[in-house]
Amino acid sequence: MSRRSTPGFVVGLCAFAAVLAGSTLTDWFRRAAVRDREIARLVVVAEALAPRAAALLGLSSEEADAEIRRWAATSGLRVTLIGADGRVQADTWTLPSLLGRLENHLDRPEVVAARRDNVGIAHRRSVTIDRPLVYVARLLGPAERPVGFLRLAWEGESAGLPWLGAMLALAVGALAGGLTNVRARAYRRAVARHLAPWSELPADADLEAVAEEADRRFRAQRESLEREAEVARAALERIDEGIVLLDREGSVRFANPAAVKLLGAQLAVSRPLVEAARAPEMVAAVRAVLEGGGIQHTTVRAAGDAEAAVRVCAVSHPVLAAAVVLRDVREERQLERARRALVADLAHELRTPLTVLSGLTEELHEVGGHDELTATLQRQVVKLRAFAAELEELTRIESGQVLLNLGDADAAAVARQVVAEAHGAAVAAGVELRQVGGPAPLRTDPVRLAQVLANLVDNGIRYNRRGGHVTVRCNCDGGGVRLEVEDDGLGIPASEIGLVFQRFYRVRRQAEVEGGSGLGLAIVKHLVGALSGTVSLASREGQGTTVTLTFPLLPGAR
Repeated sequence: MSRRSTPGFVVGLCAFAAVLAGSTLTDWFRRAAVRDREIARLVVVAEALAPRAAALLGLSSEEADAEIRRWAATSGLRVTLIGADGRVQADTWTLPSLLGRLENHLDRPEVVAARRDNVGIAHRRSVTIDRPLVYVARLLGPAERPVGFLRLAWEGESAGLPWLGAMLALAVGALAGGLTNVRARAYRRAVARHLAPWSELPADADLEAVAEEADRRFRAQRESLEREAEVARAALERIDEGIVLLDREGSVRFANPAAVKLLGAQLAVSRPLVEAARAPEMVAAVRAVLEGGGIQHTTVRAAGDAEAAVRVCAVSHPVLAAAVVLRDVREERQLERARRALVADLAHELRTPLTVLSGLTEELHEVGGHDELTATLQRQVVKLRAFAAELEELTRIESGQVLLNLGDADAAAVARQVVAEAHGAAVAAGVELRQVGGPAPLRTDPVRLAQVLANLVDNGIRYNRRGGHVTVRCNCDGGGVRLEVEDDGLGIPASEIGLVFQRFYRVRRQAEVEGGSGLGLAIVKHLVGALSGTVSLASREGQGTTVTLTFPLLPGAR
């Protein structure tokens, strides 16, 4: 028998046994009920025949035999006359000539019961005919001096196997086994289909072998994932940034030593982050990410005097929901303050030598010194003055000391003014300068906005070629004002686009292109931020650059 048919065979066998047992039990109860009815009938018949049977004991065996055979023919029962001494006087199932060979019946159970209770009943196999019978014996005569016994016997139904029940059980068992085999095959196909990607065995392979192969692969993959997780855990524990992984309820699932150091010893796995994070800014950022996803940035005071920059981002994972990255920025803040102090000191210290150089230049010009040398010196002094002014301007903007005069303005009008003022420089450089777009109302400082646009337009003219174009475009885009300064000039190498807004950074260009101080775009970035705007830059080397400014739309304007 194949392993695939075993389930159906077992179920069929169980169904067969259950139905057969039920059928046999039902037949047994039915036969018991019939037997009880027949016993009652035997008792009634014995009572009716008792007086006549007592008279037959005085006759010869032949005469008594003839009479009881008539009784047997009428009732369908075996009739036996037994003397008081236990010898059989007549029996319808035995010839008179053979009565002498029969055993004494005085010890038969039904006779013993009749001597005691007047009527005796027994269920046993007949010694004479070797078949199961039901016996009822009736005492004849008075109990003190009995003259004999009348015994009636009934041969009940055979206790053999109920063939109809057996056939029914066989049919039910076969049907149950067949249905089970069909269901088992369908289940096996479904299981094998799910396990197929994890096994290289053929599709008709034994399911146990497929499961063993899949289990082996599962174990191997789990061990591999556990090793990778351990490597990742070890790596996270060694980095300087604090890493905290949270589940959907905001409870900590992992925290490396750096995070524990920054947030304090109260940070514990399986505990809510809010218990360790005393900073409401970080709690709000975490809640925003858990509820709406995305990324949140903030800065918090960490343990001790530490200051940490916090980045909270959503995580796509069955268990984890968010990751919190904490970076200690104390050294950066100190370096930033030192740098600002250096820039401010440099801008201040440049004033005295510039004043001296400017005075010497004027004196050389008045005494009639070398004209070309004097002109060169004058140009460098002007350039240094502009550099010092930009340094001072950047220092004020970064320190938050710049004063803004906010008011309602039209960005298109500011752009037209900037384009008009730069017209002469554009003509001198051989560059076409134009402004397009409709009204763009916003709340801003027109002077500072003009400073930003003038810086960008100046870059577009300076880093262009003769015959090039610079376009200032204004429009209302959705919920904000969008300003673009676009040129088709030299462009910026892709590797340097991310650096151009850094202070003092200058793009590497050909020697004949005169560059600025490297502070212009840094000033633009900080001024736009102060005006609640954003700035982005796109460029392709040799094809031009586009700088995009975005500001909130003036409330009520469309």
